[in-house]
Amino acid sequence: MSLAVAFLEAGAPPGYGARLQRLRWRRLAGAASASSWKPGDLAGRGLTGAAEWLVVLDPTALPVPSAEPPSAIPGRVVAAAEASPDGPPPVHTLRELEHARLARRPAAEPAALLFRPSDFPPAPAESVAAWIERLRGREGASLEDARLAAAPFSAPGGAERPELTSRLPEGPLAILDAGCGAGGAIASAAVRRPGWRVTGIEADPELARRARGRCARILEGDLRRVLPELERAGERFDALVFADVLEHLEDPDAALAAARRVAAPGALLLVSVPNAGHLSLVRDLVAGRFDLLPAGLTDAGHLRWFTRPFLAETIAEAGWRAVSIESERGAPPPDAGGFLAATEGWPGRDVESLATYQWIATAANEA
Repeated sequence: MSLAVAFLEAGAPPGYGARLQRLRWRRLAGAASASSWKPGDLAGRGLTGAAEWLVVLDPTALPVPSAEPPSAIPGRVVAAAEASPDGPPPVHTLRELEHARLARRPAAEPAALLFRPSDFPPAPAESVAAWIERLRGREGASLEDARLAAAPFSAPGGAERPELTSRLPEGPLAILDAGCGAGGAIASAAVRRPGWRVTGIEADPELARRARGRCARILEGDLRRVLPELERAGERFDALVFADVLEHLEDPDAALAAARRVAAPGALLLVSVPNAGHLSLVRDLVAGRFDLLPAGLTDAGHLRWFTRPFLAETIAEAGWRAVSIESERGAPPPDAGGFLAATEGWPGRDVESLATYQWIATAANEA
């Protein structure tokens, strides 16, 4: 084997989506297996059986398929370029990425490094982390091998989501942001609405840490544990937000029912979910494709898939009264015109659904 692949371990063992991404990196390199490197391990261990190594630093980045595997350049460290569509609209699926014209640029934080260890041998007591840092300083922005590029998928950010905050009432409000991520989606608006007090629930420790600087209070843990604890404590909230959360839950209506038990009389429920009927997904299915990605419409972490009718059923089953379910179009799919023209005569074609990236529902607690 001339080219081997190693993944730099960052914490917890890789889940389903991460393992799928690892397979894609291995296929790019033409490698049947891969090694796992821990930052504190000695760098000299495990460097057998291959003259060239592709070390993946960010396995959530999507490797761009190449007709031939990348190849190391003697005396150089090649960093994966950052690939993104060359102009709007953005792509929503792997198939669209494969057909897009991609621009490649040097990555500030490259997803992978390609090199020959014989050119940069680790010191006897050098750790993996120290060795990788040293390698990144050696012409780490080289783009001489155009076959090595990756599309980044960033972690949930801290930016406000005005399509959600604009739907929440003015005035004093106790808000529960269930699955708040880094906390910015709702709590960022509290600077303009000083009467808001946002309590966030987040299971991911790193996201919970980031959210503590934004939310008035963060409860770290799984919704199945935290919501009953809030109920037992007698807490009540005026607004409850599930922003891109229900699709990650095994039992979405049970979570909404538990949220209703901590809702004040007349409380508002605000839910956003990705739309399973979006044109990009429908077009891929017609083409026999459905490829999971680290984020977006086909996030590998999605356990449930929502259309507008199914979202309405889920809300009703949990005991809430749906007030509205509205379309949030988001970025349009690329080259949508041809598909829309080809399907113009389809019975029951829902043009609004094809153009909808997310459904945003508001519901009331009338108990």
